Amino acid sequence: MPIRIGPAGIPLSCKGRTIKDGVIYTRNLELDAIQVQFVRGIRTVEEEALEVGRVAREANVEVHVHAPYYTNLAGDETNVEMAFDKIITAGAMADAMGARTLAIHCGLYNDAGLEKTKELIAQNVGEIRDAFKEDGLKVKLGLETSGKQAIFGSLEEILDICKAVPGVVPVLDFAHIHARTNGSLQTQEDFQKVFDACKFLNLDQYVVHFTGILYDNGNERHHLPIKKGDLRFEPLVECILDNDYNVSLISHSPILEHDAMYMKIVLDRVRERREAKTQREAMLAAQEKEKDLQRKERERQALLKVKEKEKAERLKKKEQAAKEKAKAAEKKKAEAAKKKAAAAKKPKKAAAPKKAKKAKK
Repeated sequence: MPIRIGPAGIPLSCKGRTIKDGVIYTRNLELDAIQVQFVRGIRTVEEEALEVGRVAREANVEVHVHAPYYTNLAGDETNVEMAFDKIITAGAMADAMGARTLAIHCGLYNDAGLEKTKELIAQNVGEIRDAFKEDGLKVKLGLETSGKQAIFGSLEEILDICKAVPGVVPVLDFAHIHARTNGSLQTQEDFQKVFDACKFLNLDQYVVHFTGILYDNGNERHHLPIKKGDLRFEPLVECILDNDYNVSLISHSPILEHDAMYMKIVLDRVRERREAKTQREAMLAAQEKEKDLQRKERERQALLKVKEKEKAERLKKKEQAAKEKAKAAEKKKAEAAKKKAAAAKKPKKAAAPKKAKKAKK
């Protein structure tokens, strides 16, 4: 399955500062995904969005979009209306760009408690999803996991909303999950548990945010370059490759494209190591197969020698028996001849004279 990598926003080293410039520059860096950032507001018009989509398709750069940060789908009526307006406007621009997903933040917990918050968010997310359908928007609504305890969006909470509102997908921000769980993502197995939790959704693609992160008491403080945090990228790569997941990896690092390219280097390194291991295992398997064939040939030759020896012994015994039989026959014949000769040498007895017949009176 494809693994695409790219930055969250226009690359820092890109001289042009339009979204179109960012897409072209991303391709020039040999990256193949980008997440357009509307986080501080939407300043793109439809004509520009359509052009971005055209350029992205030609460059084979997959587009994702992030809606404005400040949305609260569990707030009061005014907050929810503002959130609807921002998300639906961002959705229209994302769709014009041909984006796969529109990532949104769900908002703060409602004072009425967790269950009420879930109920409100599920209801409002469902209405936004329906509005997208009515407007003919194909972009998927993605709910991002949050990195702060005060903001709705633990992995379990996001998956609950996705379950309640079919068609909505999770956006797995592993740095946020790591921060919120006080550094729980340390091994490949830890990352696997996250994907396993999403399994019931039968997703055909995972959208993943990745960066280093500083956190404290289950709350993110700020993002870090990947190498400066304790969230390692390699175990995630091993997990993705082991399961052949279709994944788009978006760098949310402060050094955007630099860490995106670092992720690509790590991915290539892990692939090369795995390919070398596969080749080594194939070579060892071939050697073992050859050894096995040689062993079987030796066994066959040994068995053949045993059979030949047994055959020779049988033939020898047969010849010996034939000789003994012939010898016995010769002996018998000689004895018979001897008897015959002995009988021939014995003198014959004279015949008794015949008595004269009496004269007739």
